[in-house]
Amino acid sequence: MGIPVKTDYDIFFPNEKEYEKARTYFKAKEAEIKWESDNGMKVKHNGKTYDLVKKFFSDPQTTIDAFDFTTSMIAVDNEKIYHGETTFIDLAKRQLMINKITYPASTLSRAFRYYKKGFTMCLSEMKKLIEAIQEMPKEEKKEESTENNDDKSSGEFGTFFIGID
Repeated sequence: MGIPVKTDYDIFFPNEKEYEKARTYFKAKEAEIKWESDNGMKVKHNGKTYDLVKKFFSDPQTTIDAFDFTTSMIAVDNEKIYHGETTFIDLAKRQLMINKITYPASTLSRAFRYYKKGFTMCLSEMKKLIEAIQEMPKEEKKEESTENNDDKSSGEFGTFFIGID
């Protein structure tokens, strides 16, 4: 976009085995673990922040095809840079275009973050997002429980794909 942007690197894997290789690698390098959950982990290593994502895809193109906005449809491996058809146009225009909405609330949250970076969304794209939110299943209120439910690419460490968010 021609300006420095503070970001992290999302690392995707084809399977659990490759994820575990990366997890082991960062722990062996004594990376600072920011958080770890069933969804993955966030680590800081050599001044950069990485999100190791526990949602597995067979290859980089399949990975980016699942992203919500065209502007984030970029991935690299040791051989190639993958991107959406309009990714660079949308980045240059700072326009948010919907690629796919799997998790509408998450997409809305990400839209707010993009807005803070100077992006905008046209009315037809807003309509798509609003309709997806309206179609979300309604959660029934659960009675409060008295129980205590505290829920707290082939590289050096295996095959992975990196997405930049």
